[in-house]
Amino acid sequence: MDWSKLKVYYHDFVNHEYVKKGLSGTQKLWKKLVFDKDQFKAAGKRKRILLTTKAIFTLIVLFFIALELNFLWLFGGMPSMKEARNPKLSVPTQVLTEDLQVLGQFYLENRNPVDFSEIDSLTIDALIATEDIRFYQHNGLDLRSLPGMFFSTLTGDTRGGSTINQQAVKNIYKTRRDRSQGLLGYIPVVRTIIAKLKEWDVAIKMDFFFTKNEILALYLNAVDFGDTTYGIKLASKHFFSKEPKDLSLHESALLIGILKGTSYYSPKRHPERALDRRNVVLSQMLRYGKINQEQYDKALQQPLGLKLTEVVKEHSKAPYFRTMLRPVLEKWCDENGYNLYTDGLKVYTTINYTMQEMAEKAVEEHLVELQKLFVAEQGSYKFWFDRQIAKEKAEYKREHPKEKELPLMPAEKTLNSLIENSEVYKRLKSSGLNDSQIRVKMAEPHATRILTHRGEKEITISAIDSIKTVAQFLQAGLLSVDASNMHVKAWVGGSNFDYFKYDHVAQAKRQVGSAFKPIVYASAIENGIDKCTLVVDEPFSIKTVINGESANWEPKNSSGKFSYAPMPMRTALGRSVNSVAIRMLQSVGVDKVIETAKKLGISSNLDANLSLALGTSDISLEELARAYVPFVNLGQGGDLVILTKIENKEGEVVYESETKMEQLLEPHTAYEMSFLLRGSVEVGGGTSRRLYSYGVAEGNEIGGKTGTTNDYRDGWFMGITPGLVTGVWVGCEDNRIHFTNANGQGGRAALPIFGRYMKAVYADKNTQYKKGKFPKPEDYTESVYCYEPEVISDSLQFVMDSLARDSARLLIDPIQNRRLDSIRISL
Repeated sequence: MDWSKLKVYYHDFVNHEYVKKGLSGTQKLWKKLVFDKDQFKAAGKRKRILLTTKAIFTLIVLFFIALELNFLWLFGGMPSMKEARNPKLSVPTQVLTEDLQVLGQFYLENRNPVDFSEIDSLTIDALIATEDIRFYQHNGLDLRSLPGMFFSTLTGDTRGGSTINQQAVKNIYKTRRDRSQGLLGYIPVVRTIIAKLKEWDVAIKMDFFFTKNEILALYLNAVDFGDTTYGIKLASKHFFSKEPKDLSLHESALLIGILKGTSYYSPKRHPERALDRRNVVLSQMLRYGKINQEQYDKALQQPLGLKLTEVVKEHSKAPYFRTMLRPVLEKWCDENGYNLYTDGLKVYTTINYTMQEMAEKAVEEHLVELQKLFVAEQGSYKFWFDRQIAKEKAEYKREHPKEKELPLMPAEKTLNSLIENSEVYKRLKSSGLNDSQIRVKMAEPHATRILTHRGEKEITISAIDSIKTVAQFLQAGLLSVDASNMHVKAWVGGSNFDYFKYDHVAQAKRQVGSAFKPIVYASAIENGIDKCTLVVDEPFSIKTVINGESANWEPKNSSGKFSYAPMPMRTALGRSVNSVAIRMLQSVGVDKVIETAKKLGISSNLDANLSLALGTSDISLEELARAYVPFVNLGQGGDLVILTKIENKEGEVVYESETKMEQLLEPHTAYEMSFLLRGSVEVGGGTSRRLYSYGVAEGNEIGGKTGTTNDYRDGWFMGITPGLVTGVWVGCEDNRIHFTNANGQGGRAALPIFGRYMKAVYADKNTQYKKGKFPKPEDYTESVYCYEPEVISDSLQFVMDSLARDSARLLIDPIQNRRLDSIRISL
């Protein structure tokens, strides 16, 4: 660096004409307003005192102006006059159900503010006697306590000497946080002094704008009482299960005592310290005449007397729904100038609290039973991984009889991945153990708490077996939607939110199996195929390309058998006949079915081939439920509605939802689809006949569709009732882990949850959903029923009912030997 050049630049700068004028003007102003050295030298003793006093006063005024303006970014931000007049406490946003039950809250600081009149006078007396005995005599800054305050600040006590006004400022405006610090905040002691000076400033403003009682209420609503509990109301409820006005003397003293140090004096973690601190508060109250000797002696003999209530714990209902709701609300708040976590909004959702409880209970009760069957299926192996590894090794040995050493099996690789990504493995790894040592350690049984569908229970188990247990834990998703307005009534995203955050309603996309077939049939009817069309149920072969090679695709029915008879659409759908569904898709056209699916609300990518009819595409439960709504509502559907309105802290409605229904299917098509779906319940051999055992089918028009994917990886049931569409999915988080028998079918894995849920809904007289009939278009005059052929048991001939109308049915020709080389089937 050339210092000689810098010296020249500096000389030129200070000697510049404008700089000289500026410096000269500043010097004159300084002499006039602050301190004139020549005047001071010429003055007498008395005048010197006056000049010194004037200079000090002026410097103080200039300092506080600089503080207010954050001059040269030295001091950091501080509350403005407007903010001092309108202090804003951080108030949680409440999430409410349609029946006004609280589902949960979104907050940074959990509090529920109260008025001064709702606080017991003993609590006020305890606060004043302990924190600021001259509260009613000063104007926000107690000059008498200043020497003690400076001493405590220098010794590191950030509370000592502060008035209640100052403490209120610190808690409301967070003056000690990094974002409130300027450049001088990097100097430790200076940082604290500047924060104190800011608190002085705002404390005096606050005393001007508010009454003393209002300041006391602000303080008690703002302070942290520990355990993530802010404000006197939640502290009273948390520690004593009481309202603030109902606190006794020793309880008030305990809460005020906690404020000295919420962690150090926590009555939950350090009861002895809390008791000692409470007694100090009581002695202060006696000393300053707030209580008499008799009250003091009596309170001193009282135990802590905690009666804890978990006011800050997340509500147990609809956690997946609330998690889905959070980003939606954050986006709305950003766009409309609100803070989701501090502005005290009230969010009214469409969830029905009672129906949500019914849904969660139905899921829990059925998964308890289903999990037992899944564990029993593993036999002596107990765990799916152990059984699968043994199976894979046996198969490998059969195929490679001469090999002595076996490679790692696929299931072993999966298990190893789970083990190495577990917290236990990572913790042991960081302690210096190698992989072999870690696995020995993780194989040792020990007492631990493990998850069940009834909650946690303590057992003795190794860490590795614990991982296997969680991996084979069955999951479920349930979504229930009001078909008249698309309002979501119940949302269950999984079996346990504390352990499994993945939402199987909106996030998860799985193959839906036969649950997709109604969309194929709806597209067929919408495109002119009569509902009474007969399709021959027989084997056929399609020449196509599978995995890059020419092959013949020969789809099978789930039973492995064919009736070789013409089958009405209702019977085919009710019995979930694969051959008919594929023939129907081939007749309508893949593109038209995909078009119908998209129109109904399925946005996922769909396989553009004939396997689409068997549900090989990955779709979410949310999408599928939306797609079924028009079948129940004369063809009308739309986007799901999860909110009805939002109110601000003052109770003003700042958002109100609109129900926007679109005509997605022709009303006749929709009504006929509801009739076809009833076939699974009403037709002999229907896949939903089990619903009769839940008492929900008698005297009721009810329909549904099961879905089961390859190897029983996913079980689905989509149920429709008058006014309500409810979808259920069941499976494991990792679809490589699954049932290997019929217990994994949709009719056994998912349908029972729907049955239990609807049974509870119909039994509750307060729900609006009753047994009844699906809506029918006013201009629909023909009979919805079709005449079915009677199959002669000893031949492939069939006879028609004598009242059959030939014009009412179309017999789709077999497609055997047709060349469909251009269609690619992915299995």
